[in-house]
Amino acid sequence: MSRYLARRLLQMIPLVVGLSIVIFLLLAAAPGDPVDLLIFGNPNVKAEDISRLKRLYGLDQPLYVRYFKWLRAALHGDLGYSRIYKQPALSLMWWRIGNSLWLQIPAFVLALSVALPVGIYSAIRQYSPVDYAATLFVFFGVSIPAFWFGIMMIYLFAVWHPWTALPFLEWLKLPAGGFSTPGVPEGLARLLDRLRYMLLPTVVLSLLFMASFTRYTRSSMLEVVRQDYVRTARAKGLSETVVINKHALRNALIPLATVVALSIPALFAGAPLTETVFGWPGVGRLLVEATLGGDYAVAQGIIIFLSTLVIVFNLLADISYALLDPRIRYD
Repeated sequence: MSRYLARRLLQMIPLVVGLSIVIFLLLAAAPGDPVDLLIFGNPNVKAEDISRLKRLYGLDQPLYVRYFKWLRAALHGDLGYSRIYKQPALSLMWWRIGNSLWLQIPAFVLALSVALPVGIYSAIRQYSPVDYAATLFVFFGVSIPAFWFGIMMIYLFAVWHPWTALPFLEWLKLPAGGFSTPGVPEGLARLLDRLRYMLLPTVVLSLLFMASFTRYTRSSMLEVVRQDYVRTARAKGLSETVVINKHALRNALIPLATVVALSIPALFAGAPLTETVFGWPGVGRLLVEATLGGDYAVAQGIIIFLSTLVIVFNLLADISYALLDPRIRYD
């Protein structure tokens, strides 16, 4: 296993470098460079000013020279400077990533905690009312657009909220967006206030992954419970709980491990719509703002971060196979 890990980690280096080259070239090919966007609509800028600014930012140099300069700076922790926010791109990204984790972790836990028991029960009780309801939920969760569902949730819980006439349901009147209420003191009050702002975007963000996990859990469990060793376990007189939890579930989780592992970077990649709808200051919303505003240093750093997450969690998915199934060995 150690040799396999060392080999995979070494393979990740050229892969990340190759991705950075592709991302750098794509953003460089976008219409308008940072200087063009900076002087756009300013009639007082002269041609010599444009030449001086492009020389100052190194935009008059060939692409390969600009890339190697960026790569050398990136290796020292300098991803560039945000033109919009007037601060280093890396520090801005770390702050926004921390904000995104307030949504990503609860959304991921919520998706798994609902999908696993529902998917397992749906497979064990195939064609039951619960199975049909779970299938309907999967179709709904996979097909519904996140931005539309987010807007509907805002209308239902922040605008209309007809049930708040009942005193014990007053807490369901939730904020339409934002991160926290200004002026709330530190401590428990700040945490409870943050949780109110988190509730709607967390549910919206987790819906797609909840439906996907349910579908894969049901399919994988259906395949496993029909295997001979599960029939043998039942024939030996073991209880259904032992048969499912000890013999079937572990093998059913092996194909699900890939889906779950790759869903973690997908949570970040899918967050821009949710964070934009709810005004949540996370890295997904930052990517949208940086791309639309031509802040290519920030956009490039975020895209490389997301690409690296996919590579890392691919490796973690492979490792999880060996942990779930002792027959799998990487030698």
